[in-house]
Amino acid sequence: MRAFLRIVLLAIFVLVAVPSTGLAQKVARKPVACPEHGFQFKPLDEFDAVPIDSGKGGTAALKFAQDRREIVAHAFEAEGPSEEVEEGSTVAKKRRRSIIGFLKQYRGFTDKVGKNPQVEEEVVIDGVDAKHLRFELDGFVLDVWSYPLKHADVHLVYLVTGELDRKWDKAIRDSAESFEVIERVAADEIDTSSRSFEDQLAWAEAEAAKVEGWRAIGTPSKRFVVLTNATKKAFIKEVLKRLEVSRDVYEQDFPPPADFNAVSVIRICKSREEFQRFSGAGGGVAGYFSPMSVELVLYDNVETDRNSTYAVVSHEAFHQYCHFLFGQSEAHRWFDEGHGDYYGGMKITGSRGKITPKMPSGLDRLSVIREMVWMETYKPLSEHLYYNHSQWQSQGPSNVSCYAQSWSVIYMLRQGALRKVSRKVWKDEYADIIPNYVSILNQGFQDAYKEIRDKRIERAEKKGIELDPSDLKINRFDLDPRQKQKIWDAAMEASWGQIDLDEFEKDWVLYIQKYLK
Repeated sequence: MRAFLRIVLLAIFVLVAVPSTGLAQKVARKPVACPEHGFQFKPLDEFDAVPIDSGKGGTAALKFAQDRREIVAHAFEAEGPSEEVEEGSTVAKKRRRSIIGFLKQYRGFTDKVGKNPQVEEEVVIDGVDAKHLRFELDGFVLDVWSYPLKHADVHLVYLVTGELDRKWDKAIRDSAESFEVIERVAADEIDTSSRSFEDQLAWAEAEAAKVEGWRAIGTPSKRFVVLTNATKKAFIKEVLKRLEVSRDVYEQDFPPPADFNAVSVIRICKSREEFQRFSGAGGGVAGYFSPMSVELVLYDNVETDRNSTYAVVSHEAFHQYCHFLFGQSEAHRWFDEGHGDYYGGMKITGSRGKITPKMPSGLDRLSVIREMVWMETYKPLSEHLYYNHSQWQSQGPSNVSCYAQSWSVIYMLRQGALRKVSRKVWKDEYADIIPNYVSILNQGFQDAYKEIRDKRIERAEKKGIELDPSDLKINRFDLDPRQKQKIWDAAMEASWGQIDLDEFEKDWVLYIQKYLK
């Protein structure tokens, strides 16, 4: 078993927008403790706690925000011997990159900038020989306070947009000087690798306990665990209902094996602002599924149209279901996004879901594809279906045309397999396209994962090394791009390669012109 040195390099990022009122900023009255890493400090006042998005690499430890102001704590672990570093030696210098290297993630910060701090002083804070650095860049200031501890380097990095005036300078100094070393308490470790309902619920409850106002909800079906700070009971009830009904429809179209028990975690933010704080997503994003954190993340769009939120639930929950069902296989966008929008048009009646071609305002695909066919701005299917992700996303003529074209293809294939498409534009062999594609794609990824896993085991045995279980968890990100392309090519040949694609395109165009309503 490899030994791990649990050395933590922490950085606190403080994004503050200088208010036009000129009022003095203050530090919080109570300190925020980080017992896992052995410190506490008082952040700037009136900041709300925000959950951590573990999909961004799992390094963030704490997060606070108000308006555009933000505080994020990042935790980094280093491998090595189990002993601590010598007193007076920094973890950053011995085990991790220096603070100068770490700050390069900021726009405009270079080695040259790092060599020329505008402020450089040494101060003693709570018995720690701390260091204070300040760097002035184009449009913002980085005010850095570093605390070399025995077990960790802790860095408080205050990013201030605009000028750093006297009032903000004092507030930042007061915050940094409130730093205290506290007793370290190891966090409870919850094994969620099995994705059982009990483990996922325990994890969600632990996550919710970290942030005021959040709670965990387990569904009676034990297929979902919801993390939320939304307060509208009717809204939560409707989302839970849609999740259950949508899953029933997915399982009918893509039957799971008997032992399939992967539990889906859904995070529901109470507002768009909360969603953007958590995810960092732009204004045009209504929700997403993260293959890294394997969470579905959305928000209560009550200010605009909750129906769009419900459509996003069914769309993104499909991505999440496929992620587990197909062992993290990665499909072409025509399949992924086409199906997502197909289920996004689902209408719920009682406990049943009915697929329709109409989605809420702002997500409509029907009118878009009709116009594309009428204007002949759609891409030939010989191109559209074979596009990689970036090509698919940028094919135009609008930013939703790629979705509309893929949705219409999936809608025709799915409805045709149910005998709901006119025989004038439907041929029996079209019904085999999706099943054949899924079968070959999934098998190709599983074979590739096994090959990588076997090679790791073989190398470890030759070196006499015992592998950690995490070393044998293979996913799509471990594949060479050329491996993925071979799998994609095989899946396309087994599906679209078995029909006359030019003839299908003519049938598809006629279907949109005359039958898709």
